This record gives sequence, C-alpha cells and structure tokens, in this order.
Amino acid sequence: MGRSAEKEIRCVAFCPHCNNRAPQTLVHTQEFETTVPSGAGDEETEIVAHYYVVSCDTCKGILIYADVFTDGDETNFIDYFLVWPEKKTLPFPVPKHIKQIYEEAVVIQKASPDAFAVQIRRGLEAICIDRGIKEKNLQAALKRLAEKGEIPKVLAEVTDVLRLLGNVGAHWTGQHVHPSQTPALDDFFKAIVEYIYVAPNKLLEFKNQLEEFKKVDSDKK
Repeated sequence: MGRSAEKEIRCVAFCPHCNNRAPQTLVHTQEFETTVPSGAGDEETEIVAHYYVVSCDTCKGILIYADVFTDGDETNFIDYFLVWPEKKTLPFPVPKHIKQIYEEAVVIQKASPDAFAVQIRRGLEAICIDRGIKEKNLQAALKRLAEKGEIPKVLAEVTDVLRLLGNVGAHWTGQHVHPSQTPALDDFFKAIVEYIYVAPNKLLEFKNQLEEFKKVDSDKK
C-alpha cells in the first residue's frame, strides 16, 4: 500500500541505482517475523522486524532497508541496513585502499565507462604494489605477478584485458570503453581479488576450524 494519504517521509542518502546522493521517499513499511540468537546456546528468539521500501527521487529506483534490532522508526529508514540493491564493495581481507579504489570505480561505472576502466586499472596497480611487485610498468608488473604464482594463466590473460581497456579509457585514441563492457570488467577484477585475497583467507579459516574440530574430537577420546 502506498502512502499518498499520509505525510511523505523523505531522507537523503546515496542511491546505488543512479550513483547519486538524493532524497529517497518511503512508499511502504512491512512488518515481518524473524528469529535472532538469544545468547543462550543455540536457542533463538522470535522478534518483529521491519522492511522499508523506498523510491529514489532522482531515478525512481526501488531500495529496501531492513530494521531488525530496533522498534521500527520509519522516519530514519536510512539508518538501517540496505538489503536491496546490495552495495558493491570488496570483502575482507582485501586491503582498505584497494577497496576504496573499487568503491570509487563503481560510483562512476554507468556515468563514465572510460573513467571506470581507468579506475579498475588503478586497482590492478595497487594490487601489484601490495603483493610486492617492483616493476613500474603495469604490463611488466602483471607478468611478474603471474610468474610468482599469485594468479593462474587464465587470470593473467584477464589482467591484460583490464590493462588494455584501462589504456583506452585513459588516452585519446578515438575509441571508448562501451557501457556493455563494464560488467565484464567488474567481474574480471573481482575474480582476481577473489583468487589473490579472499580464497586463501577462506582456506586458512577452514583449516583453523578443522584443527579446532580435531582438537575437540581428540579431547573426547
């Protein structure tokens, strides 16, 4: 149900749809029941939570915020967790400065594909430096990254594509990065980040959990 008969509630926030900081208007509040850990072993407690469906005044895109742990103050819906669309960022343990480069890139992805490609290229440069690569030329640095075994052959080819499209965006050649190419650039860059940072960390966490399991199992014998 809409809110046309009620006083409109607006808050200003960033919209991931159009990449603008603009007013967002609440159009619907939905209560729902969920469970949360009670703090006593594996027990859970049922609570009433809220979804806030809002519309961006600039692009008319729909956003959904979720409020689970408070009493549901819809006048400040932007203080709650944005569940749709998901904010595009990089997961732990990606270094903070690389995450920042990526987050700056996605803000301009739709508005300027050329600038997006250049920013992704900067992200590659930052990764090479973070991994201890000394070569100043990006092509040589990426080759060295592959030689060290940091990335497999197929991702080495991907990094070269990102580098070349970054060059297209950075230099006037009469060519441009097409908007339809940016989703692939985004996916390729995240695949590289996953291989270098995320997957090894997940493997380490799993090994540590396995060791704890073995220890507990051994103590029971």
